[in-house]
Amino acid sequence: MKVNFLTSGFPNGLTTEFTLELNKYLPVNPSFVFIASDFSQPARTQYFLDVLIQSFRDKGLVFKTIHTIDFHITPDVARELVYEADVVWIAGGPTLKQMNYIKQYELIPNLLNRNGITIGMSAGSINMAKRAILIEDTDDNVKTEIYDGIGLVNINIEPHLNYASIDHIKNIEKLNNETIIGLYDNSFIVLTDDRQEYFGKYKVFEKKES
Repeated sequence: MKVNFLTSGFPNGLTTEFTLELNKYLPVNPSFVFIASDFSQPARTQYFLDVLIQSFRDKGLVFKTIHTIDFHITPDVARELVYEADVVWIAGGPTLKQMNYIKQYELIPNLLNRNGITIGMSAGSINMAKRAILIEDTDDNVKTEIYDGIGLVNINIEPHLNYASIDHIKNIEKLNNETIIGLYDNSFIVLTDDRQEYFGKYKVFEKKES
């Protein structure tokens, strides 16, 4: 079974609501793979992974094995780890850089063909879309980009809507040929073959019919 979670961020650690939903699909003694946002920054990656794993432990969730996908391992090993993992977490961070690394390591086929749980956070959630949309953000010196994403979901999200400036909201609204789901932190979406459910606060920026 394929299960996809789209998340924005958990600034105070994983929420009880999120872990309850995740527990519905977790096998016994699950394996965990963390796909970095920047494969060339191992110290930064390890820091965020440690925070995340501690947050899981705080909720009583422990993994049998934990592996990181970055330049420490070869593409062949990375593809095998992704395919065999019970849980794959696609990290937040530099969105386009992460997508380029995922393509460089040729991870997309194994992400699409595996069974199990895939969780995106922020940039990771954006990149899970079939047609990914990174929206202009002058604060981060980011221009709007529309590109081929991983293809796990057909939903485009904009994370951290609670922090979005007025100008950034206007940039979301400019993309009137696409529907964008603005997710607030601590909110998330669960998608399976027969289920699509929203948890927490979100805002729909509707596609405008021409």
